[in-house]
Amino acid sequence: MSAREEGLEGARLLDHPLGRAVVAVTNERGYQLADPAAFAARAGVCLQEFHRHFSGRHEAVLTVLEAVIADFRAAVGAAYDSGGAWPESLRAAAYEAARWILAHPEQVRFGLVSSAPAGDMARARREELYLWGASLIDAGRERAVDPGAVPRRAGIIAVGSVVEELRRGVEAGREGGILGAVPQMMYTAVRPYLGDEAARRELGRPLPAWLERLRGG
Repeated sequence: MSAREEGLEGARLLDHPLGRAVVAVTNERGYQLADPAAFAARAGVCLQEFHRHFSGRHEAVLTVLEAVIADFRAAVGAAYDSGGAWPESLRAAAYEAARWILAHPEQVRFGLVSSAPAGDMARARREELYLWGASLIDAGRERAVDPGAVPRRAGIIAVGSVVEELRRGVEAGREGGILGAVPQMMYTAVRPYLGDEAARRELGRPLPAWLERLRGG
């Protein structure tokens, strides 16, 4: 019986002891050394309870990865939808992404690094997320003076650079730097669509009030 059949998915899964255990154990041991017994022990449940929800390690890791991605996408998508016209919408999404990353460091490590060996399905889920992020960036094509002059892969290239920088930061234990990097990310994302002058304005924009308060604290 799968976690979905039991109704254990999404935010409910991330708040469940088994969901938290899959993240923690995979981060600590790596995918290859994580196993159902370790997940159950960390969650404080019997192995039979684990198997009520998951068939094994792969399904557990993949299902939790899907829940992490869904939670991130829901938060960032809501910020994008309420952020106004592009690039304001993209900026709102970028800061929400940064805030989510800072608030969920263990889930970020799990999603980017620890679950990477989980095979083609896990890789496909991450790639779907990256393509979605690229589509938010490429919405700027509608604002471009000459949309045909914007490289077709501009959004993909921008997302790829962000993901690679974040992955390196996670592996080095400095994922918190993502907050200060948002203006540079916006510069990179905006430049192909609106030009250098508009992109440079992104570098000089004041930080959101919540981020100023966070830094002040």
